[in-house]
Parts: sequence; C-alpha cells; structure tokens
Amino acid sequence: MKLGRNDPCSCGSGKKYKNCCGGKAEFHPPHSSAPTADELNLLGALFNTARYADLESWARSLLKLYPDAGVVWKLFGLSLQMQGKDALPAMQKAAELLPNDAEAHGNLAAVQRACGQLEAAMQSGRRALQIRPNFAEAHNNLGVVLQDLGLLDEAIASYHRALQIRPDFAEVHNNLGGALKELGQFEAAMSCYRNALDIKPDFAKAHSNLGVVLRELGQHDEELERYRRALEIDPACSEALLGMGQLYLARGEIAEAEDLFQKALAIKPDDLEVRLLLAQVRKVKPGDENFVALVAADEMARRSASPMPLKKAIYLHFALGKSFDDIGDYDRAFPHFLEGCKLKRATFKYDAYQTSQQFNDIMRIFTPDTMAHLKGAGDLSSVPIFVLGMPRSGTTLVEQIIASHPEVYGAGELPGFMAIAQREVAGTDAGFPNNVTALDQADLTKRGTQYIAGLQARAPDSRHITDKMPANFLAIGLIHLMLPNAKIIHVNRNPIDTCLSCFMQLFSNNQEHTYDLLELGKYYADYARLMEHWRNVLPAGSFLDVQYENIVAEQETQSRRIINFCGLDWNDACLDFYKNKRLIGTASKAQVRQAIYNSSVERWRPYEKFLSPLLDALGHLAPTRN
Repeated sequence: MKLGRNDPCSCGSGKKYKNCCGGKAEFHPPHSSAPTADELNLLGALFNTARYADLESWARSLLKLYPDAGVVWKLFGLSLQMQGKDALPAMQKAAELLPNDAEAHGNLAAVQRACGQLEAAMQSGRRALQIRPNFAEAHNNLGVVLQDLGLLDEAIASYHRALQIRPDFAEVHNNLGGALKELGQFEAAMSCYRNALDIKPDFAKAHSNLGVVLRELGQHDEELERYRRALEIDPACSEALLGMGQLYLARGEIAEAEDLFQKALAIKPDDLEVRLLLAQVRKVKPGDENFVALVAADEMARRSASPMPLKKAIYLHFALGKSFDDIGDYDRAFPHFLEGCKLKRATFKYDAYQTSQQFNDIMRIFTPDTMAHLKGAGDLSSVPIFVLGMPRSGTTLVEQIIASHPEVYGAGELPGFMAIAQREVAGTDAGFPNNVTALDQADLTKRGTQYIAGLQARAPDSRHITDKMPANFLAIGLIHLMLPNAKIIHVNRNPIDTCLSCFMQLFSNNQEHTYDLLELGKYYADYARLMEHWRNVLPAGSFLDVQYENIVAEQETQSRRIINFCGLDWNDACLDFYKNKRLIGTASKAQVRQAIYNSSVERWRPYEKFLSPLLDALGHLAPTRN
C-alpha cells in the first residue's frame, strides 16, 4: 500500500509522512536537475522496508522530473526486479548513466542472466569487477554466470576470489559446491556445503544441495535427513522437494515421487526441470496436464522477444522430446531432442579427436607384454562384480538381475575405481592410462586393497557387491591386474539403439560425447575398438559378454548364464528382478521396475531419417539400414 499523508514516514523520523519525506518529495525546487537528498532517502527507505510497489511508484514520478538520475534508475530497476517485473531496460539505463558504479553493473549482470543473456551478463560482471576488484558479491555472481556457461574452472576461480575477500560468505561456499558437483568432485562439494552450513545453519538450499551429493556418495539416510531439514526451515524449498522426489523415485516409490514433484511444481509452476522429471516418471499420454503445459511453454518461448534461460530451454526440449516420443509422434520428438542436445553441447568443451587419442593411449599401454609383466599381484578378493559397457546399453538391467540374488548387494554406479586409477604414481605427474607404466606389483596390490575397503564399507556382510559404473570399460585391463578374482560383465546392445538412447537422455553428470550425433558415433566406434582390444590382450574368459537383445528374447537362459558366471547358485528372485526395491540412481531407474519388455529393441527405426551423422560415424558397426 502507498503511504498516506498522515502515516508515519518510512525513513524513521517519527514525523508524519506529509511533514517529512512526502512533503519534501512533493515540493522539490523546480529548477533542480537532480533529486534532493530527502527524495533519495525516501527511495532508500522504501527499498530497505521492502515496499517495492511504493518504490516503483515514487521512482517513476521522480524520473519524470529527473530523467538522467542514474541512482533513481538503479532503485527503479531494483523495485521491478524484486516484484518479478521486466527490469532489464531500467538496469541498462542505470549502468549507462552510472558507468563507474560497480553495483549498477552488477545489478545489470544479474538481470541479464535471468533473461538468458549469459554472454552479456559475463561482460557486465567483469565491468563491475574492473570498477571494484574486491567486490565479493560480483565475484560470486560472475561465478554463477560462468557456471551457467559451462566454464566450470573459471567459475571455481571466481568463487575462490570471493572467498578470499569474504571467507564467511555462505552463498559462495554453496555455489562452489555446485560447481564441484558438476565436475563429479562429490567429496569436495560435500565439504563446501558443510562449510556453508557451519556459517549459516538455516541455509535451506545448502541442506538440500548437500542431500544431492550425499546421494552420489551413497549416504542415503543422511540425504533424506537433509531434505527434511531444508523443508523444516523453508517449506517452500522446491529444491528439497525435488531431491526427495528423486530419492523416492530411485527407491521405486513412483507415486510418492510424483506427489513430491507436483508439490515442487505448485511452488514454482515454471520449473521445467520438474516437468522433465514428471515426463520421465510415467509414459506420457496425449492431453496429459504436464504435456499440455510443456507445449504451452514452448509456444510462449517462441513468441517471446527474449530467449529462454539456457538451462530451462534444455529441460523443456528434452521433456517435449520424451513426451512426443511416448505418443509416437517421432517427427515432432526428434527436433526437440536435437535442439536440447545442441543447447547442452554449447555449455562445455569436448574434443572427439582428443578422446580418440585417449583410447589409443590405453591400447598402446595395455599390451600383452605389460599384462605379463604386471600379472600375479593385486587384491585377491572375490567380492566385486563389475557391470560395464556403454551408457544405456542395459547395464542397469543386468545389475538388477544380479542384485536380486540374496548374496549380492547392488551398489550402483561407483566412482571409486576410476578415481583410484587416475591417481598419480609417486615421482610422476600422469593420470590414467599413462601412470600404468610407472606401477609395480606392490602398487597394484595396494590400490586393489584400497578399492575393496571402500566397496565393502557399503555392505560389509555381502558375499558380492556390484559396481555398475559403465565407463569402467576403459580400464578392464587394470581391473584384471588390480583385482584378478573380480567378475567382469560387459553388456552390449544394438549400437544405434544404444547411441539414440544416449542422445535422448539428459544425463546428470559427464557423458559429454552424447550430445552430438557425429561425436557420439565416433565415441561408440572407439569403445568398440577398445573392447576388441581387451578380448585380444586378456586371457579367455576374463570377462563375460552379454547381449541386451538376448536377455529380452531369452530372459531365463541369459539370467542363468550371468548368475553362473558370477559363481552363484541359481535363485528364482533373479527372474523377478523388477520386484527388487533396492535404490537405483541411474537413468533407467523407472524401466527396471517393470518386467522384461521388447519395445526398446530396434528402437531407432522410426528415427532413421534423422540419424545420418550417427550412422556414418558408426560405419560397419551399424546394422543394416532400411
């Protein structure tokens, strides 16, 4: 409400408004070219008391009298921003009139980011820091923009500079944790979130973010506690509802997850990440409320003069792609997947040829001579069962079959083995695979024992524990040397189906090769070359090849073959794998809650006309085309 003439003045003088700032604002000198101190004090008082509508009204009035008053434009912009209105023109005018005001440029950067103008926001943020190098808030905000642009190393550097200036800046610790989480550095991210909470115990988003990394680290009891704590502090913390919903979804509690997603959506109706999750929970049908809302959001974005923020646009296109795919409208589905992948691909740097060189390095180093020289060491534990292969190839299904055996604990995708593989050897500065040339048998045994200790900590009483990190296929030779008694199961699927399924999936971490059809095909070809290399340099029977399509066609025969390879007696629970309520955190968590189905076989056929770059890159690996 606007201040009445007889109301106490907002500036705190104790006088009536008409006898204080109100009267002074109304009776300014007609010859003045700039607002008076009292007029500016009034605007400041309205801002400090969060009376943004009144601030907007007074600022508009003053701008008619002082159209070049940069400070008034600055406060006017803030009044609009705080009300969720279009503040961009006002912030641009303020920055133009106040070229040496760091806050004005910082405010402009924030609004540009909200409008999806990330490059412009980065420039405005850098300008703010040119003016005031020790502006901690600007370092933080620049870090957020850089993170949005996928420039994670630069974002981390900005956060560190902010913390050098203000070590107790809880929001920066939280944002730094987010950047580290995107890099897969979950332990470091957890430390950042805990630092934020040490400074600000009632920081709801930090509790929720901590829950997310605890999920990645397998600490699900505390994960749930963190979401609950966040919601105690702020019942409208949509991030906590979203995280809790994803936890329930991973547990197979579909209805509960869907309910939490709907609650999150009620708080933020335009949250397209939630709408993507709702599209993924169940098969979409024409006329579904969520589907209708997604189509409306797309139409609104096409009509808007301002681009949709990048992350929202990515969620929108993947959600629409999934929805149109579910209803069989493939010609409308694929352009959305294509656009979503194009936008996602623009957020990071990836060099397909450098990746090919890394595959070549692995094959160059793991020769028969290397294997012979280093064999005979390692940890002799038979606990691990590795399930590996390309993402979306059926690895989750195979792990679920094995983990349904009462003597097996399914641990899911664990980062532990590759983290150990990447460790430098004393006296060198090389990671995997080049560090292998500096390893000796004692190193291999030590590293194997470290891996087993971490693995067994997850389920101390289990005879076997699965590790379903697909990318472990890169290091099958090292697994064989470090853990000679481990079981290794390689899952393969039709190459085009595998690649298309990757292309249609917005992964939570990494998988940079999956967002461009040509790059995806090149990666698959490199993967196929490497798997053939492992077959040539390792002893026969070192790992079991399993074909996804064979499991679909001959479920019991193939399941018995897998269980037998693991050295286990048969158990009928392995046929009813979909009844296993263990927690599953992969992209296939919804599919493996169902009995075997064959609709994912030859999945690529309706999309064939879109897939030329992929098919060309796969070459002879691609099945016969129509």
